[in-house]
Amino acid sequence: MSLAVFAPTPSAVRQAGLLLYALGTRCPHLQLHAHLVCPAGHLAALPDLPDPGEFARLRSCAEVHAKLAAAGRGETNYALPNASYPNNLLRNVARGAAAGGYALVLDIDMVPSRGLRPAFLALLGAPGGIPGPTGVFVLPAFEIQEGLRPPGTKQELLAMYQAGEARGFYAELCPRCQAPTDYPRWLGLPPAGTLSVTYTVAWRDPWEPFYLGPAAAPTFDERFRQYGFNRISQACELHVAGYEFWVLNEAFVVHKGFKLPSDFHPQKDAENRRNRELFRQFKQDLKAKYPGSPRRC
Repeated sequence: MSLAVFAPTPSAVRQAGLLLYALGTRCPHLQLHAHLVCPAGHLAALPDLPDPGEFARLRSCAEVHAKLAAAGRGETNYALPNASYPNNLLRNVARGAAAGGYALVLDIDMVPSRGLRPAFLALLGAPGGIPGPTGVFVLPAFEIQEGLRPPGTKQELLAMYQAGEARGFYAELCPRCQAPTDYPRWLGLPPAGTLSVTYTVAWRDPWEPFYLGPAAAPTFDERFRQYGFNRISQACELHVAGYEFWVLNEAFVVHKGFKLPSDFHPQKDAENRRNRELFRQFKQDLKAKYPGSPRRC
């Protein structure tokens, strides 16, 4: 796992350094590459040993996770003091250090289905596991009610969906943003014992899928900051660059908590308008970058 953390202030830089130190010393079983990103001029460093402050009292990995949860409690996404959240920069930093030929880029509040990594590696090694020369493996995205344990298997997800405890990602805020996934089709697939590609979806605006992509896939455009168009721009470029979108049958990702309009910071709409203008320019840039492509966003 490759983790990128943004710390916008000197105090946040120190706290993030301590948390990463605690993860490294109290959770040695984690195969983790951690990257601390901060504004230019802020010095990032691990705590001076042997005194790592309050984190010296953390004696187990479980206590570190509890401390992490407490540190983020009450915070609002994107509401940062004198800084713009560089989401695409963080994604590129984390993805660039990920080991292996494929990477799943997720925000910290998204959870993949259980056993995804070994199942995906088996798929790659199976005859015909990769349907074509250029594509990404899409994981349908869902959100579950706050406080519930994320489902680990598709069977568990289906039970929660039927009980109204799970729904498609962004179901209330932007159903069009995930509609091409074709939830009814995916939910109605017969159970399968192995992971496989079940159908291919043509990209259309404003779809922003979560996927396992190869290292050669286009990076995220770092001009997009704060809220709006930061993921869809990269999905758009995948489409223009000739990538196919292959939907996996048993794998998925889950957001912890229903996405609601009241969850967002006050500047969301203004940031969305600003990034919409940038997205228009971005699409023009793609025409110059891929002059031979017949695809458009």
